[in-house]
Amino acid sequence: MIPFYKRLFFFLTLSVLLGACGFFSQGNDYDEETIDKAKKSVERFILHNYEEIESVEITRSYESEMGGLTIEGTVNDGAAEFTAGVRSDFSIGHLAPGEDFPDRKEACKEQICE
Repeated sequence: MIPFYKRLFFFLTLSVLLGACGFFSQGNDYDEETIDKAKKSVERFILHNYEEIESVEITRSYESEMGGLTIEGTVNDGAAEFTAGVRSDFSIGHLAPGEDFPDRKEACKEQICE
């Protein structure tokens, strides 16, 4: 039987190592020019494809666990949140709207409006 203090030491060491790995893997490998282009693409996509958008505010950009660029933000002065995945060609891979996000424009439901 392994003494309690050795098990505790092992658990704490493992926790610190896993936490450090998670912290350092949250780095952003994208340069500012790429992030700015991605932000503009997300803003343009939302403005052109959704109804009653008064403003788009980008709050965070980061590299997702799968290596893609993810942009988070709000619309209409914080009324609704969204998360968008941006492809390498700056097109929008997906948009995950939060609660109370405006509806998609009728003309843009079948195809993406530019």
